[in-house]
Amino acid sequence: MLPRTTPEQRSRFYDDVETLLSPGFLTHTVVIADVRLQIRTLSPGDLFMLRARASGAASHEWRIWLVASSIWMIDGRSVLGDQSAVPFLAGYLRKLPVNTVNTLFSLVLGLFARTQKAAKAAEVYVYERSSRYRWVTYGQEKSFEAPGVPGASQLGINIVQQVWQAFNIYEDQNIEDARQWEGFKLVASSNAPKAIKKMDERDKNKRQESEETRERDLDNFYYISLGVMNPDGGSVTGSDGSMHRIQGVKTVEDLEEDMRRWVTGDADLHDAVIRDYKQQIRDRRAAEAREREERKQFLLDRREEMVKAGLIDEFQPTPLIALTAEQLQNHLMSKGPGHRPGVTFIPKAPNAGRLYDKHVVGEATTSGALEVRDGKVVDNSANFETDKRTLNELIKGRNPSFGSGD
Repeated sequence: MLPRTTPEQRSRFYDDVETLLSPGFLTHTVVIADVRLQIRTLSPGDLFMLRARASGAASHEWRIWLVASSIWMIDGRSVLGDQSAVPFLAGYLRKLPVNTVNTLFSLVLGLFARTQKAAKAAEVYVYERSSRYRWVTYGQEKSFEAPGVPGASQLGINIVQQVWQAFNIYEDQNIEDARQWEGFKLVASSNAPKAIKKMDERDKNKRQESEETRERDLDNFYYISLGVMNPDGGSVTGSDGSMHRIQGVKTVEDLEEDMRRWVTGDADLHDAVIRDYKQQIRDRRAAEAREREERKQFLLDRREEMVKAGLIDEFQPTPLIALTAEQLQNHLMSKGPGHRPGVTFIPKAPNAGRLYDKHVVGEATTSGALEVRDGKVVDNSANFETDKRTLNELIKGRNPSFGSGD
């Protein structure tokens, strides 16, 4: 069971939705030959003019008109609402290389894709309290205004604005109908109190079901956007086919379920993330080991080649010489440890290898003597027929050591 989400968690997926509400378009910056251009998403009116201008044109010419229609600012100067700017920009784009026009065209398509994604998100954004607050605060007349952006009001209403406006108008009507219905029940309650009480219960259940449906849609949207759920509502499965789940606050039952899933090998999302992270550590360590061996072998081969060429003498190990305490002290002082400017000695972590072997390589991969019988975790080394004690009862009398050793 996935935990409930909060408005704060979901808010990061609404950036494009709120931008499409006001000022009403998404934008992206492009610099070509020191000319700074701003491209934007197209409105329904822009698309109508595009079809009129580029009808029957070849593929490259059609792309030029599309990009020209998308440019709304040139070196800081806005051309919103200036229809004469589009033919001028089309002539400018014809002088650019084909690859440059194709790149600009792909950026425009990227803005289209973001708009489609935002339109899908808007279907649940309307359930958020912040959305309703925005509608009530600005009102229907001023909800799409973009102060400080000249010409934005001439673009018309985009798909996100249409969805948002339609829902809020419908919600306003529902609230008004509910208010009038409550007034009718108040008047009728004096004559038929039992019937009105049943109506109140039914209305309360309907409101609760509606709220739960909206909360479920908001939660699903968050987990789909996060990649935990598929768009069809199913949980994302791991490579082993197990379902990824996110656990909330741990109760005794949750801990027992965790133990059962560990014994059966059914990993949740947290387990899968830890497993993948450990595998990345193993792969990186193995790659480093291979690189060290290759570098070592390269140096040995290079030295052998130099010995054969007579460039260096064959390696002879330095004989061991016994030193007195005074000689050793003088030798260390001559090395000047700790007195070389700009040199810092960084000791190797003494437990690095041991921790890696213990927690990454030597992690438990089997449940040992534990197994699941009749939905409960039991010790398969015990006589299950005669010993009916649970796992908790078997281990409650143990006296574990809390020393620092392995």
